[in-house]
Amino acid sequence: MILVLILLLLFVGYSIVEYAIHRRHLGRIPVRVQVNGTRGKSSVTRLIAAGLRAAGRRVVAKTTGTSPRFITGDNEESPVRRLGKANIFEQVRLVRRAVALGADALVFENMSLDPQYQEIEARMLLRPTHHVITNVRPDHLDVMGPTVRDVALAFARGVPRRGVLFTTQRDYLHVLSPRGGRGLETVVSDESRVGADQVTGFDHVEHAENVALALDVCERLGVNRDAALVGMQRSRPDPGAMRIYDVTVSGKRLAIVNTLAANDPDSIARLWRMVSPRAAHRVVLVNCRADRTDRSKQLADLVAGFEAAEYVATGGLTRVFLSRARQRGVATTRLHDLGEDRPPSEVFERLGLLAEVETLVFATGNTVGYGDRLMAHFAEKAA
Repeated sequence: MILVLILLLLFVGYSIVEYAIHRRHLGRIPVRVQVNGTRGKSSVTRLIAAGLRAAGRRVVAKTTGTSPRFITGDNEESPVRRLGKANIFEQVRLVRRAVALGADALVFENMSLDPQYQEIEARMLLRPTHHVITNVRPDHLDVMGPTVRDVALAFARGVPRRGVLFTTQRDYLHVLSPRGGRGLETVVSDESRVGADQVTGFDHVEHAENVALALDVCERLGVNRDAALVGMQRSRPDPGAMRIYDVTVSGKRLAIVNTLAANDPDSIARLWRMVSPRAAHRVVLVNCRADRTDRSKQLADLVAGFEAAEYVATGGLTRVFLSRARQRGVATTRLHDLGEDRPPSEVFERLGLLAEVETLVFATGNTVGYGDRLMAHFAEKAA
């Protein structure tokens, strides 16, 4: 019993010392920007970091999205290596590494979903000077729900008591910033300040609201907006960024839109509305996963309402998606089963047969595994 007590006291003492060292490390990084929200966190993290680098700041950034990355330059990054599952305490190692690299700015994507962990991560571990909430949408409702308002309340748990909060979200602003006027300043970014020419300057599809948020943060930190935008446009996008691959097959031009990283129906629908006007003939490709049949049903419910000529299902247990799509009124003749790990080249050739002279292929669903291989094949064909 005495030995257990001694060990417990040693552990507590060690933890206190480690936390004191961590707080001292935080104090050596004057700018700490935390990015939270439902969609766009990884992209906004990269944009802010690139904009700050354009002004000569020494910036370290970390994303936790499609493929977690530790970023030290416009084209300098490495995978985040983990032993086991992701844990918010890896943020302590992030701070330690940023200090070792002499960073004067740290931009990091929020890791937590659970509301209590969000509060611990923000207010105890990272103590951001600037906090960003990209948007509030219906995703991860099993953890943060059951309603979208509950998601906003979860994000609010991580908002600092002092500093600046940036967001494009107006609907739940009173929930996200309930302590306005008590040391916390709130800035609502206006995407209309970002012109179409500024968005098209990227080599991938970037959303105006993401750029607006990043520019406002950089401007608040003393960076000229034009200079920040140039830095953003030359930096490397997140692996999950939406891209459009222009390819030719059987004499037909296909614009293949990769939206596999979009996880919630609202975001997928927004992307569809954004790109569907590009062509009158449209094909929807849904990549399924055998272990996510509920998502296959959800996707069928969603895309059945799209004005598409053909629907292609790839990946595992495609029959779940196809059956649900038929129930939602999609004719069997418009449904094409290319699932169960077929060679990506076969899918590509089949799309050529389904296409007209100019066709938009809207690819959505799941990116892990077969989705990655399929999109890599499309990218190779577009090169």
